[in-house]
Amino acid sequence: MNLKILAALSGLAAGAMASPAFAEAVTLNVWSDTPRLTMFDLYDQTHDNVTLNVTTVAPADLIAKIQLALQAKSEIPDVIFMSDIGYTAQLSTRRSNYLMDLTDKVPQALQDEFYPNGNSPCHVNGKLLCMRNDLAHMIVWYDKSLMEQLGKAVPSSWEEFQKLGEELGPQGYSLGTGVEAFPLYSYLVSDGCDIVMPVEGKADTVKIDLSTDKCLKPARMVDAMLKNGSLSKLGPFEPDFVALAKSGKVPLMIGPTWFGEYVIKPTYEWPAGRLAAALPLKWDDQTQPLTWSWGGGTYGAWKDTAHPAEAVDLVTWMATDIANQTNAVTLPAHRPSAEAWGARLAKDAYYADPNVFQVEAEAAKFSHPGYASLRFSVSDAIAKVVVQPLASGGTVEGALPALQTELTNLAKLNGYQVE
Repeated sequence: MNLKILAALSGLAAGAMASPAFAEAVTLNVWSDTPRLTMFDLYDQTHDNVTLNVTTVAPADLIAKIQLALQAKSEIPDVIFMSDIGYTAQLSTRRSNYLMDLTDKVPQALQDEFYPNGNSPCHVNGKLLCMRNDLAHMIVWYDKSLMEQLGKAVPSSWEEFQKLGEELGPQGYSLGTGVEAFPLYSYLVSDGCDIVMPVEGKADTVKIDLSTDKCLKPARMVDAMLKNGSLSKLGPFEPDFVALAKSGKVPLMIGPTWFGEYVIKPTYEWPAGRLAAALPLKWDDQTQPLTWSWGGGTYGAWKDTAHPAEAVDLVTWMATDIANQTNAVTLPAHRPSAEAWGARLAKDAYYADPNVFQVEAEAAKFSHPGYASLRFSVSDAIAKVVVQPLASGGTVEGALPALQTELTNLAKLNGYQVE
């Protein structure tokens, strides 16, 4: 461990082990997904007294494998990467009590360097149980050249978005999908709809109320746009939608920050010099946008690790080391790292506007504070109760009462109080 790292660790709060713990070489067992392997390898190469024993674990298998390891009391990883924000809540229960409380182990000054609500999925009942790797808030992606050819302005409100759909849908153009669970989720919460929102100051308590106009209004918008074809009944990764996007029939869509680099560029194959981004949309009765997210991985540590100081250092380094995060897969949640990462986008001729990163960064302040870790999947419930009936003539608005019942039952089954 070099002196710079030792000095940084000496500033950790009393809850973390002091730097002398690094006097002897230690090995940390790490469970990672494939994209994070190079990042863990860089830590291993640059920290002489810490050796990482990294195992690749499929994201979908992580929870079950952790539970088995805890039951067997062997081969429990010291540090893990969690691709699903729900895993934090699922790994901090009495049955799966795995995650270390980082609240007093990560300096507050460092926590403050994250974007607003950047670590919201890591806070469970007032405790910081992980650190966020990347942001994934929804923004407006659009084909600048195509929008100009169509003579259309990029909308700044949901009302303008719906009107644009009314004009372009009958002409065979799509403004994205209305049946994928996460985009649909983001539409529904855009005006403050209470879809399983944690109640501040009340542990394991959520509010669920899908009967208000804040829920009905976006639901009716989606129904209207599905009816006129401006929101597709195909998912964004289905072959027919990909073909539609490749053919120049998707001038604009709502998608997470990672869509530009990892969906539109490689999969939809929009030509260079056309892709641009705009801030999240707001409703006319809102003073500012409220945007949901789709993803954003996190790092966590085992609460009973034999090497807590090293585990905390690894989690912190992975989430905040600027040199490491400059080459990250997606937009870092740590602001200084994100600014270094974003400098690459400004020089990328693929984008029609060098200010794409500035848009993503500006949009981060509108991230929904309710984007939190839960012990069950709201998106799975939406897929089951809302998306499936759409295929047989159902509507989003018509499915909301059944969705409220489903979510309420799931919340209670998983130990939540429901308001």
